[in-house]
Amino acid sequence: MTKPARATNSGKFNDPDITADGAPRAQVALTTLETLWFATGTLCNLACSHCYIESSPTNDRLAYLSLAEVSGYLDEIAACGLPTREIGLTGGEPFMNPDILPILETCLKRGFSVLLLSNAMRPMQRPRVQEGLLALQKEYPGQLTIRV
Repeated sequence: MTKPARATNSGKFNDPDITADGAPRAQVALTTLETLWFATGTLCNLACSHCYIESSPTNDRLAYLSLAEVSGYLDEIAACGLPTREIGLTGGEPFMNPDILPILETCLKRGFSVLLLSNAMRPMQRPRVQEGLLALQKEYPGQLTIRV
């Protein structure tokens, strides 16, 4: 029996079982989960022609990942006893997501190493972001890696 499609959020992806065009999403059985990757959104300050999700300053098809969503997945990891050691964050540009600093702090506070992929340009250079990253680096030395 096929599950009915859920309502979408203004044309943005929000259903883990149905693609944006209404087709059933492919599924693969989970055997282990060492690194959990999150896409933080599709907005980016750049518009690279090779971007796998066509991120750009105007592509907001993927709703921003929220702190509540991340917390829910981290709770599920704990409840299932999964051996997850690392959380990966990519985008779009993760530093355009208004929840990125609380998301980073929550992941680090729960004992995960965090790998964040960024273009390290203007969004990351905001004073609020720089101050937040320095504080996290001081509080959780060696657990936060940012790669360009």
